[in-house]
Amino acid sequence: MPAFTNAEDREKVESLLKQAFQSFTDEDLKGEYYGLGSMSSEKTTELRGNGNLFQEPTGPALLAAAGAGRDWPDNRGIFCAESGKFFVWVNEEDHMRIISMEEGGDIVGIFTRWSKGIETMRNVLEGLESGFQFDDHFGYIHTCPSNVGTGLRASAMILLPQLSEKLTPHQLEDFAKRFGVQARGGSGEHTPAGPGGKWDVSN
Repeated sequence: MPAFTNAEDREKVESLLKQAFQSFTDEDLKGEYYGLGSMSSEKTTELRGNGNLFQEPTGPALLAAAGAGRDWPDNRGIFCAESGKFFVWVNEEDHMRIISMEEGGDIVGIFTRWSKGIETMRNVLEGLESGFQFDDHFGYIHTCPSNVGTGLRASAMILLPQLSEKLTPHQLEDFAKRFGVQARGGSGEHTPAGPGGKWDVSN
């Protein structure tokens, strides 16, 4: 896990994943890998503006305190599908985070694309004598204990302008919990809504 990995470990992870990315040949998966250290400022701005790129863990936050940001930005990056609907983060909080997303309500299409990406990664990594960390009791292992199990987070960006006007971020988060979901503001947990009262609501 990132709290214990060294530069050599991260380099190996990135190398394995870059080999796997070459196996993405489907129209909605194929794309290009960008290393954080060599990415152009234009590409960085574009990806950050779209909310697709992670940032360096800083300050007293848990990831930074655990050492997950050591040797930043070496051996960290993002794979971007040409479709703009599929991404893989490399060596951020976990060794990789696979993301499938698009505007609209085609949840089946989004999940199908994600599943196809997962299976492609699994097959390639196992062929390279690697694979996903899995325990028969705990399921898939992640850096954050709250993700142990499937590791799957499904979320929707929705506009809640009237609730945003009447409730503070903490009140809206508590309101969401009554329905068994989590609400995150425009800049993550415990932050105000995004433009127009936009919230990220997830399992």
